[in-house]
Amino acid sequence: MKKLLLISLFAAPTFASSNINDNFSHIGFGYKHTRYATDAMAPYYNDKYQNEEWKNLGGFYLDIKAEIIAGVYFEGYADATTRFSSDIDQWQAGLGFAPYRSPFFSIPMSCGVVNYSASRDNTTSNSELAPYCQVGVRTQIANHWNLSVDVQQQMFKQSRQSISFDNTFQFGRVFGLVAGLELANRHKTEIGYKFGMQFSF
Repeated sequence: MKKLLLISLFAAPTFASSNINDNFSHIGFGYKHTRYATDAMAPYYNDKYQNEEWKNLGGFYLDIKAEIIAGVYFEGYADATTRFSSDIDQWQAGLGFAPYRSPFFSIPMSCGVVNYSASRDNTTSNSELAPYCQVGVRTQIANHWNLSVDVQQQMFKQSRQSISFDNTFQFGRVFGLVAGLELANRHKTEIGYKFGMQFSF
């Protein structure tokens, strides 16, 4: 019985030290890769360019969240992806609120603005700005493993819907590794992957 009590005392702080589920302040960065199905890139170029086969664009991403007060937080995201003569860049910024949060389960919701800029050799560059809204769930799957699932609607003239799955493998309260998957549709299928690091504060 004494051994069980001692194990419990040591295990609890270890779990807590790697649990970031109710922490909405971090900065993350890394590699972003997006696969666009045939014709999926057309809306980003104002229908002046249609990819005739699956295209892959890669680059970097930056992800920032900062809690302001009592579950209200600022969120910002940007990525820049390219393939030889083509590139599609994105940034978004908004405010969020978690009406429910705990060390094991949270429900964040946010709204803001999103912008896409696309350019290609011999094609006029195109830039669009629109509002977006997002709702998600965050849960602590296991010690050192946090999962975030977010559904987002970007309200362009040709709207974009996405669902993303971000796995954060946390080592202590500060440092974590991120592996994410995004499934999206605007005109056609888009599949995004990201791999990076995250620092919570």
